[in-house]
Amino acid sequence: MHKALLYTLIGIVILSALLTIGQLWFMILSWDIFIKAIVTCGILALLIGFLIIIKADFGEHKKLKDENYLD
Repeated sequence: MHKALLYTLIGIVILSALLTIGQLWFMILSWDIFIKAIVTCGILALLIGFLIIIKADFGEHKKLKDENYLD
């Protein structure tokens, strides 16, 4: 699941970059729709990044607990 979240995050960043380049050169969307799409991609990227960090932190905590480093 960690890899899937990471690949999704990379995909969102690439999609946002391509959308931005396309918007600058070809005016694909109206500016209000473009801003909404970029903000949505940013929110999704933050959410997925947060989930990756939480998953890694809980995994490390469980590993330390299993090895009797934590009570």
